[in-house]
Amino acid sequence: MTIDTEIYNAEVDIADNCRNCGMCRIDYLGSGRCHAAEEHVNFAHHPHGRLKIFKDLMSGDLPLTTETEKVIDSCTLCGKCNIQCYFQMEMAPGEVFAAKRKLFKERQKTETIQVWEIDDVLAGLLDIVGENWAFNDPTILTSYATFGSLSSQEITPAYVVLPKDAEETAAIVRLANQQGIPYLPISSGTNSSNIIKEKVILIDMGRMKTLIINEREAWAEVGAGIIAFDLQQAAMEKGLRFSIGESAAGVCANQVSTGIHSFFGYKKGMMADHYIEAELVSHEGEVLCTTSAEAPQITTRPKDFYQPSLPYICTRLKIKLYPVEEDEAVIFIPFRDRMDGLRVTREIAKEDLGTGMGLVGVEVLSEFLSISEEDSENFLDIAQYYLKINSCIMMMLNAKDLASLKQKFPDLTLIDRSAMQRVIQGIPAITGPESMALIEDVMDEDKPYDHIFGDMLEYFLKQIEITEDEVEELFEHIDNKPLRKALTRSYFDKEYSDPEYWFNYRMFSPRFLRTHWFFSVMYFTDTDNLGLIEEICEKNREFGELHDLKNAFCYVMPIDGGKRFFFEYEFFCDQRDEDMLKRLKKVFFLLANESRRMVKTEKGIYPVLNTLFNGLNKKDYYLYSNFDEET
Repeated sequence: MTIDTEIYNAEVDIADNCRNCGMCRIDYLGSGRCHAAEEHVNFAHHPHGRLKIFKDLMSGDLPLTTETEKVIDSCTLCGKCNIQCYFQMEMAPGEVFAAKRKLFKERQKTETIQVWEIDDVLAGLLDIVGENWAFNDPTILTSYATFGSLSSQEITPAYVVLPKDAEETAAIVRLANQQGIPYLPISSGTNSSNIIKEKVILIDMGRMKTLIINEREAWAEVGAGIIAFDLQQAAMEKGLRFSIGESAAGVCANQVSTGIHSFFGYKKGMMADHYIEAELVSHEGEVLCTTSAEAPQITTRPKDFYQPSLPYICTRLKIKLYPVEEDEAVIFIPFRDRMDGLRVTREIAKEDLGTGMGLVGVEVLSEFLSISEEDSENFLDIAQYYLKINSCIMMMLNAKDLASLKQKFPDLTLIDRSAMQRVIQGIPAITGPESMALIEDVMDEDKPYDHIFGDMLEYFLKQIEITEDEVEELFEHIDNKPLRKALTRSYFDKEYSDPEYWFNYRMFSPRFLRTHWFFSVMYFTDTDNLGLIEEICEKNREFGELHDLKNAFCYVMPIDGGKRFFFEYEFFCDQRDEDMLKRLKKVFFLLANESRRMVKTEKGIYPVLNTLFNGLNKKDYYLYSNFDEET
């Protein structure tokens, strides 16, 4: 049957622009979860997996199977994913799922629905996990397809299996070893591209939903299927919190793969600082605990510049929790010069003020705060060129520390939570004639933001204040009526604009995926040499411009009491564009050589890439050792 694919161009565009950020997996807006994803667990029933299935279904590459039919039937087009995805990415995936249902019915007229054959490997997997939890069906496999490292080719696994605990995981590993097939654990699926292979058994940890909070001893026991947002939500209900990384990341996976980089990190540390005990499955298929006599040696030093490999599978963590103080507040501190921002960030950390903190670049900040890409571009123009803001500290602190901050740093401009929430809500009106007249009056000052967020603050906020009628106008271009109504109704809810909520749940990063994928370059540096960060930024900018790639300083986070900085810089690239990928590879080649040179010759820079898949190790070996030292 020939299908007129052109009628689905809009749906293809949505599917192609899914960044696999994982935000559709969590109920971060209070709009509810996808019921089908909760019931079936595997990615084919999650919005991001359904988008991948649609493309192959339309192209004809995907045969119709019983699993295809199950995926089609399980989606009720309730629209919850539309709200979540639009808030981050300005997309409505539910429209794709409606088209997919129509497409399936068209193909069903001329094609037979197949029952996919069970081979020996799948039979072995089913013996371990039971019916409905292991697959070689192409519909399921397609939903797990992901890009190879710096490649436009999407790689599909050979099998997908969902164990319920460590014992089943160990049995899967032993089977894989017997069959000579590589395996890879996956949690939220947001960061598996570096080591996934085509002939692989993908072990989806999503069924491991253990979540126990011990209030008295301040720890949580979490299975490998627990997402960071869900742990934080459960902990916050008890007056506790953990040092959250990405909100949509699996807690165990994030701990193992990166050590959890968090704005709470300068007080609460990173890597082994975060956890008390880990349950692991070894490459031999043994279940071990880090506190047992048989535990593998975790505290290893870096031995090479970058050799990522999976040392074990983490199936459970006992992770540390910390008390939430009643008088906590979130503030923003803008800077015209990044060096000033770095200096103040370092000094605040050394004064031991605050609970969490990071210095964020204005390009990234503009994306974080804005509900649309158009608003982000407008806000960036105003912030960067009119208000002369280069970067901004985002900080959480209690009343005592806030008073100390004001006393020790009296010249800083502080924007409190309430004011920033009103700014976020008013960004769509920031280029209006009333606010622009105000901004233009002070734009020639040395630090215009001192006036706008100082003596003129209340007047400025009134100029950008948006009424409920104006909110309706913001979303009137959306054809989907239920989505338009939901966004309009919830615009002033805390989940949509409260900086404290965003800070606690790390709600920021997906928005700067709206136009392109981002690729991070990371460093540890001494805080004594601030010029080193400027040198690194200049090299990144130089190489990006040389190969015509958009790039931006992302953020700096103080760690270990302000002795070190964790520093991240971003490059933006369309991963489906071969030419852009070639240019990105050239940039990374230049940066890799430059990083090697700087690590060896410059005092105070340490390779972050050594920490990948070593997140259970002690941070000291990475913050205070170079990779070429004796071990």
